[in-house]
Amino acid sequence: MSSKYFQSPDLDEFNGRPLDYFIFRGIPHFVLDAMRAYVRLETVGLENIPRKGPVIVTPNHSGVLGWDALIVQNEILKFARRMPRTMSHNFWHSNDTFSQISNRLAYIPQDFKKAIRILRRNNLLLLFPEAEAGNFKPSTQMYQLQGFNPGFVSLAMMADAPIIPTCVIGAEEAHLNLGTLDWTEKFIGAKIPLPLNLIPLPVKWKLVFMKPIYLGKYSRRDSKNIRFLIEVAENVRMHIQKRINKELVDRGVLKFLLDG
Repeated sequence: MSSKYFQSPDLDEFNGRPLDYFIFRGIPHFVLDAMRAYVRLETVGLENIPRKGPVIVTPNHSGVLGWDALIVQNEILKFARRMPRTMSHNFWHSNDTFSQISNRLAYIPQDFKKAIRILRRNNLLLLFPEAEAGNFKPSTQMYQLQGFNPGFVSLAMMADAPIIPTCVIGAEEAHLNLGTLDWTEKFIGAKIPLPLNLIPLPVKWKLVFMKPIYLGKYSRRDSKNIRFLIEVAENVRMHIQKRINKELVDRGVLKFLLDG
């Protein structure tokens, strides 16, 4: 394993436990580097990620199995030299075993107070405002962004954190999905997708980190105004959708030019 992983900025989180670091950082990053080559990943806009202070990165979500979260997280760590804390589905924090693994992989539950604490400690938070609605949508809705949960806007305002709108191109085609089994949520706390393939197809990926959006001119009162939060979240969603449409045109893909 390359020694660069043992020089990563999050080493201190393992309190001198090199075996844990090897298992929960070294091996995953090795696998993700292989995945990075497999999808011929192209990344632009990393300079738009502030090198310090609280930051919220908000990509579109797709691909069923969550490779987009892993690849975006790995890219930020390797090249922006920041350790993202990634907000994940509460299913992955539903018992002690899942929680321990998730915590060591720097995944956090959908907990507003915990997210605020992370940001106020000047950390970078990666979250997907579409949540599972984007990740599990059927492939017939490919690249049509689902509604954004406005909670990230309130987080940004309360923690004085810029928002980095982010586009993930390619993950949609990597896994083809028929839809979801909604009834499973009652029993296991999560919907189950119906992918046609579990091995990702070798589609070229591109990540676009767009310019920061600052909300510092708004007041704390605005951060509690749900209509205002929904409006800002929708503007961010449309901003990402517009860039995705442009990227699809550049790829020669015209049929997805619909604002979901």
